[in-house]
Amino acid sequence: MERSKTCTFIGLGNMGRELCAQVGSAGFPTLAYDVNPEAAKYAEDQFENVTQSDLLIALKNSSVVFSCLPNSNLVREIVDKILHQEGILENVQYWIDTTSGHPGESRRIAADLKSQSVVFFDCAVSGGPAGAAAGTLTAMVGGDQNSFPEVENIISSFAKNIVHLGPSGAGHAVKAVNNTLLAANICSVSEGLIALKKYGIPLDVALKAINTSSGRSWVTQQRMPEHVLTRGFDYGFSLGLLCKDVDTCMGMLQESSIPAPSLRSARELIQVAKNILGDQSDHLEIAKIIEDWSGEKIE
Repeated sequence: MERSKTCTFIGLGNMGRELCAQVGSAGFPTLAYDVNPEAAKYAEDQFENVTQSDLLIALKNSSVVFSCLPNSNLVREIVDKILHQEGILENVQYWIDTTSGHPGESRRIAADLKSQSVVFFDCAVSGGPAGAAAGTLTAMVGGDQNSFPEVENIISSFAKNIVHLGPSGAGHAVKAVNNTLLAANICSVSEGLIALKKYGIPLDVALKAINTSSGRSWVTQQRMPEHVLTRGFDYGFSLGLLCKDVDTCMGMLQESSIPAPSLRSARELIQVAKNILGDQSDHLEIAKIIEDWSGEKIE
């Protein structure tokens, strides 16, 4: 994609602002919008090639739209707001939704935008705000395969690993399952490490063994040593957002009549954690609930 093409970026939260910064730094003029004007002003002040803008003005002057919102319902609200306003989408070719969204809603949004000659990609990302800032995210993309090469280079501004998974909804479906596996891993690893702690085994040493053995995962390799053993709980991804992704996965299981008892058990545990700790807690604070039940800390 030509770097002269103007982009709109909608949603400048923890993840969105880092993605917006990467798109601007890659040379794409970017018009930034957020319901909080201060967030858009911050993006303009701090990021290269980024300018604060009114939403409708930005859309009318852009070829590519990015959205990064808490859920697909909010993306839907924006799409519904602009679909029938004459001329708003006349220059838009592609809409890239980096929201951790719902696959069914993404398919419906894609169909609605297609009626306006706009190609929609659900582009779920994994790697957190730090990965976004480093440009090393994994991007899980669903959407038209023939058009995908046209947007791959702009996605590469923030993602090192880009996987086209299939038609619209595929990216958000894989992200929902991925994050449910993450939740299950956090629960099981927390329980296992507490068992080792009870046996008097130093957890940093235990993880060195596990991380060269068959029990390793990204939770044992990165999340636990860097954010839990340190007692930081500071990854930057909220428990509320994790629960939302897990609930999306539960809906997929329900639609497919799949029992999945282990994933459902993980969902129950993280729901308990959210009820106790609140939506804004870091997702790794799930470990604190397991600590409280066991009377031992993972440190």
